[in-house]
Amino acid sequence: MHHEIGDAGLGLSSWGYPRGGMGAVSDALKDSAEEFGAEVRTNAPVERILQRNGRVTGVVLEGGEELEADIVVAATHPRITFLEQLGREELPDEFVGAIERWNSRSGVVKINLALSELPDFTADPGRGDHLGGAIELAHSIDYIEEAFQDARRGEPARRPFSDGVIPTVFDRTLCPEGYHIMSLFTQWVPHEWSKEPHREELEAYADRVIDGYGELAPNLKSAIMHRQVLGPYDMEQDIGLIGGNIFHGELTAEQLFHMRPAPGYADYRTPIRGLYQASSATHAGGGVCAIPAYNCVREIRRDRRRERLKERLTLRNRG
Repeated sequence: MHHEIGDAGLGLSSWGYPRGGMGAVSDALKDSAEEFGAEVRTNAPVERILQRNGRVTGVVLEGGEELEADIVVAATHPRITFLEQLGREELPDEFVGAIERWNSRSGVVKINLALSELPDFTADPGRGDHLGGAIELAHSIDYIEEAFQDARRGEPARRPFSDGVIPTVFDRTLCPEGYHIMSLFTQWVPHEWSKEPHREELEAYADRVIDGYGELAPNLKSAIMHRQVLGPYDMEQDIGLIGGNIFHGELTAEQLFHMRPAPGYADYRTPIRGLYQASSATHAGGGVCAIPAYNCVREIRRDRRRERLKERLTLRNRG
């Protein structure tokens, strides 16, 4: 549902393709930040967030380098931010409990395909605008429900649901002329698969997804030159998505709005003054919408204005 309410400027349920791939979004943010005087450092993981007397003082990078700062904005998963980089002992017990209970499960498997040609769908043969939109493997509501219930029973879906896109229909910078990339967002596998690779089962699951598309586009299977299959375990180990959840936490009723990610801290602030959160675990979730970061900056500016006003009033009273 979160995916379907997106609007990239073309109306409800519209999405955009960044030219050059998703990495182009990061590059654009980097270029924009540097224009405003920011220094952007990559390959510099934060090992620890420093605080003194309830106020953030900076961070320590892997390797020991210490950076002083009176404002730190964390876009990492809340368990990483608060339980690893900061530490339970630095935080109120009630807040720690909320973060420990934060539900970050996922049954998503991402499949990327390198193709020698575009899939040719029997229902609408040839190349057309239909190949530029979402191509769903979801024959009915019952079909989707059956896939979900399989995972609830601890089994990968026998007939998986999939939402596929072919970005190379519009963006020819992603691969050589004549070739294409197809990206599949598929569900479901058991949540417990985030704990172990389950490689063989994942590959068999991917076979079923591709078989499903193959029934609709008979040339697809022979067009596949290479495939990449990423399960919940891969997403956690390789990208830092705890549980493989792309939203840093499930978008369920008890984890939305004022509960995201913890009661009393849905305003992008934290129990540590000067430490703010802007991850997808805050409102309004993920989707590369930048809403968490935008709202977080707004609250930082409000706090800075309050602090400056307080300083002026203090000086006036002293005078």
